[in-house]
Amino acid sequence: MTAAALVRSVVHPWSAGRTSARRAPAATGRRRARAAVLTAVVAVGIAHVWLAVVVETSRPEWRDPEYFHRQKRLTAVARWRDMNAPTRPLIAIIGGSRPQMGLSPEGLELGTGPTDPFPFDCVQSGAIPVGERLNLARLLASGVAPEYVLIEVLPPVLADPGPMEYRIPAPRLGYADLARLRPYHSDPGKIPREWARARVKSWYTLRVPLLANWGCADLFPPGPNRSDALWADMRLFGWSPFYPADWPAARRAVALDVARKTYSWLLADFRVTPVNDRAYRDMLGECRARGARAALFLMPESPTFRGWYPPAVRGQITAYLAGLSREFGVPVFDASGWVDDEAAFMDGHHLLGPGAEAFSKRFGRECVGPWVKSVKNEK
Repeated sequence: MTAAALVRSVVHPWSAGRTSARRAPAATGRRRARAAVLTAVVAVGIAHVWLAVVVETSRPEWRDPEYFHRQKRLTAVARWRDMNAPTRPLIAIIGGSRPQMGLSPEGLELGTGPTDPFPFDCVQSGAIPVGERLNLARLLASGVAPEYVLIEVLPPVLADPGPMEYRIPAPRLGYADLARLRPYHSDPGKIPREWARARVKSWYTLRVPLLANWGCADLFPPGPNRSDALWADMRLFGWSPFYPADWPAARRAVALDVARKTYSWLLADFRVTPVNDRAYRDMLGECRARGARAALFLMPESPTFRGWYPPAVRGQITAYLAGLSREFGVPVFDASGWVDDEAAFMDGHHLLGPGAEAFSKRFGRECVGPWVKSVKNEK
């Protein structure tokens, strides 16, 4: 207590208590406000740490739903197989949106006998070769051990010059993915930095997949235009067919023009880039090291799409795949010319539902079934 305050208390003893009474509520309010702010800061920090841990461990589908919902389904199928049908091999199909929409595992009609395989579409839209490499590594690290692996080749992207750092968004990645992708990046430090920044603000960077996972996507932007249709409506074995009520020629023409702008420039000056070559070699090498039989396959393309290939480019692609086939002892199933009906496609390279069913049946009968049978006969 200061001297002035002491004097006031002696002269006016009643005033000291009244002053303290006036100051007490203000001081208490300030303390409460500071406590509230501190509590909020701690709560936000805990929420960020919790989300960062959860998306790395038990809920990876919250950061990369399109892939991890499939991997979790495949893990459940593999677990059921191990318990109930251990002699039935597993075929993991690795690829992008073409097989995601156009290859029906059930439609392959490989049988349901005690030694017939389970095929599964463990695919993801936009999975360039490096993305396929990442997803195969994720799958094998999860403990699933497929006996067969079908790896899609989308010919135009063999010429994608990168850099690959820009092809897979950092928020979708887990910590283990950083090391898996490092060999394919021209700037190995870029993605770890972007990943760290994304994790710090995960509630923002993951807002769209979080809302989709929690069933709230229609309430906020982008609303009905969200991408959860790529995984939310998948069939039992990972297939996401597209059966539009109507797909008029005008709409197909617009989508085909988008495809032309996306791929034709890669075909105009085609050369297989080293990073994509390495991705395929690493996938085939890992399959061989783990004792899994691998095969490469090309999905159907419409006559218009196939017309964008210069004649020499088609020969380059055939020669390149033949080289991989010889080096790794794997078959190549080229179904790119199997479908001549333009109306079977959404945009020249994604099959609509009926076209996918017809293609899958033929693909199983002429390619996958004989391949599996030949491997069985070797044993």
